[in-house]
Amino acid sequence: MTTDEARRTTVAALFDGLAPGYDQGPVPWFRPIAARLVDLVAPAAGESALDIGAGRGAATFPLCDRVGPEGRVTAVDLSTGMIGHLEADARRRGTTWLHTQVGEARTDLLPDAPYDVVTASLVLFFDPDPQATLHEWLRLVRPGSGRLGLSTFGPVDAAWQAADAAVLAHAPAGQLDPRTSGTRGPFASTGSLTDLVERCGGVDVTSHDEPLAVVLPDAEAWRTWTMTLGMRQFWAAVPEAALPGVLEQVTRSLEAARGDDGLLHLTQTVRYTTAGAAR
Repeated sequence: MTTDEARRTTVAALFDGLAPGYDQGPVPWFRPIAARLVDLVAPAAGESALDIGAGRGAATFPLCDRVGPEGRVTAVDLSTGMIGHLEADARRRGTTWLHTQVGEARTDLLPDAPYDVVTASLVLFFDPDPQATLHEWLRLVRPGSGRLGLSTFGPVDAAWQAADAAVLAHAPAGQLDPRTSGTRGPFASTGSLTDLVERCGGVDVTSHDEPLAVVLPDAEAWRTWTMTLGMRQFWAAVPEAALPGVLEQVTRSLEAARGDDGLLHLTQTVRYTTAGAAR
């Protein structure tokens, strides 16, 4: 097995485990981020759309609603578990114009390309070679009129950053995640992400940040919630003997975000980038 195959297998296994409860809890997170991304790429009725790293459908179902039964949406994810739950959710909704595929988003694997709209919400920072991957994704966008939409993360507030740091201190070297690879290099700023997309052939590139508020009762709720996200892999890396100290640090860090209403008020900056593909 090559290094890249091992990475894909590891990522797929992580999200297979997360799939049953992924984005199903009370904290608005993936859905508002993805809904905003879909608004920015503005799908129209009858268009074709591709959702990369679809998960439980945070962007997929808004795409389906926008293009309607006369359109077509393809959802791709490395995780068999995610695709299985996505298909079940589509059946419950009666969304028959959704097509799913386990694997990667590549032109040789997607015969319906190019698409009018391509979205990838909170996905790219898991890739060890984002430039090569993004170059391939832009080949999936219809030249001239098609739109690509990416969401990634900007900074979190100081309290959240300190809580993250307490957990990430035990992270394995080289772990790809929004809290590690997603904070540096091309993901460091709107400017660096714009440069990346332009180097890959994107045109009319725009990138901007928007805040997203997360309100939780306490540090234990924060831990419970982050265990349903990709951050579970970092909690799993904390040695049992170190866990009490990490939890104490997390609690102390998050207390700085407690408001007058007694709740924790945290802020994550979300970065939205859109582009077209050259004719």
